[in-house]
Amino acid sequence: MGDDRLVFGTRADLVVDLTLVTNVVAPVVALASLRFVRRRRYNAHRLFQITLLVVCVLAVVALEVRIRLAGGSGALVSRAPANWLGVARAVLAVHISVAVLTYLAWGWLAVVSSRRYMANLPGTFSSRHRRVGWLVFAGLCFNAISAMTMYFVTFAA
Repeated sequence: MGDDRLVFGTRADLVVDLTLVTNVVAPVVALASLRFVRRRRYNAHRLFQITLLVVCVLAVVALEVRIRLAGGSGALVSRAPANWLGVARAVLAVHISVAVLTYLAWGWLAVVSSRRYMANLPGTFSSRHRRVGWLVFAGLCFNAISAMTMYFVTFAA
């Protein structure tokens, strides 16, 4: 990860900075998309969610490629100051675990919801959609916080 100091003036490079921004903005956009549901504008909600999911997946793929090119997650964690290494490893493990579960649930919800989309709305799937959607939202919020923590520990501390 270069010392370009491009966006936030830290040791992170542009890919890392943009992925952080994506992670922090994702829960805000997801919450905003719920306003469309409350107004029964399901097409807008669907468009927001699919677009957000695609943008987030692309950001994660770009970050993952960047991390692999830099030598893997060990190389990422090694950028943290020595007294923060333990924290960095722990935060990274939890962050990745929650992120994977969140993205799997979100992807599943997007696929299943798209298949049922043309059926009557709200429909019988709505209560499950709502529950899983809130879990995904909670995961996005946690990911935003853990990504900021990881970013600080690894690139700013």
